[in-house]
Amino acid sequence: MVSSELPEAVVEDILSRLPVKSLKRFSCLNKSWYTRFQNSCFIAKHYHHSSQKNSSILVCGLETLDHKIRKRALSLHPNLDDDNFDSGIILDTPFFTGEDIKLQCIVGACSNGVICLQACTRGDYFYSFVLWNPVIREFKVVSPLPVQFPANIDCQHTASGFGYDCNSNDFKVVTILTYWDVTGYSLIWDPRVVLHKHVEVYTLGTDSWRQINCDTISDIHIFGGCCEIYLNGAYHWSGRPKEKDYNIIVSFDMSNEVFGILSMPDLNNISHFNQIWQALAVLGNCVASVVYNICALEKTFDIWVMHEYGVKESWTKQYVIGPLSGIRKLVGPANSGHILLLGDKIFLVEDNGQVVVYNLNAQQIKNVQVSGHPLYYVTQAIAYVESLVSITGRNVIEN
Repeated sequence: MVSSELPEAVVEDILSRLPVKSLKRFSCLNKSWYTRFQNSCFIAKHYHHSSQKNSSILVCGLETLDHKIRKRALSLHPNLDDDNFDSGIILDTPFFTGEDIKLQCIVGACSNGVICLQACTRGDYFYSFVLWNPVIREFKVVSPLPVQFPANIDCQHTASGFGYDCNSNDFKVVTILTYWDVTGYSLIWDPRVVLHKHVEVYTLGTDSWRQINCDTISDIHIFGGCCEIYLNGAYHWSGRPKEKDYNIIVSFDMSNEVFGILSMPDLNNISHFNQIWQALAVLGNCVASVVYNICALEKTFDIWVMHEYGVKESWTKQYVIGPLSGIRKLVGPANSGHILLLGDKIFLVEDNGQVVVYNLNAQQIKNVQVSGHPLYYVTQAIAYVESLVSITGRNVIEN
């Protein structure tokens, strides 16, 4: 234990570098330290030190028994090296109970130590959401969407996003719905059907949803559940304008609550464009796009980086990986089509579900053992940085 004779500033600096598990244990022994650990300045300092360390990996996968899928499960792997998602800890999810609600995916990325989980509920058109800090075991079940459509209106969930509003020091969830009048039509893809969008934003501080303007994206098909990232206070999805043959990036600023449009890299010289997949990623704190042919038996991954945010001309092809055989998809924040880039490493999934890591600088590929789990077919993986941020107590990381 830290000596009381040490200067206060030194004591705080030492404590701010310790893992959350140790701090939670110390808070039970010393009341003044418990108070200290609730202080927003200490929380920010601790989070800063945590973010400088190697990220843990939060994995969502399909738990199997006798080669049969049982359910989706989450595990946290604190120490990642080149060969292992080592010391995997299976995470208890007490907010998903019973057969009527099922975990679907992690929404986006970790934000200040908090993650957002999306679940589907039997008999409900809309998804459910849970905000969760797994290391301090606090969670908040988000209130249901206050949206009701008339009987002649059908709808579907298009996309979700999660992030942190640094202006109000609050967490937000955005959800995009698509709806249409079913009168006289039986299929959503009937060319006569007119699609509309409805967007709601949830704010943790008020525990409420609000409808916001979405005219900017009214004629854009957003690829929800894949091809999305969170970067510098804005959520990003891939999308395609109506009646166009190219993709774009749709952004949503968590503070201003406005949508924006960014260009993708120019791929006009690529043949078989309808077979090309463009997965969004974050590389060097920049928006990146990983381009590959989803039908190719041997896949080549082109990694493009937007070096100046919002400037189309700043897109540069920075890496070319492959061709690689036996690779099925990328590993990342949501369904197939996402990518996890950590430093100089890119994570991929083989045809058999095995995770492999490719070192961009060394240009070497290695198998990654997902240990500590009875599965495991990996469907998602995100970088996780632990924090003391409370969801229920409402302490925050102040700027």
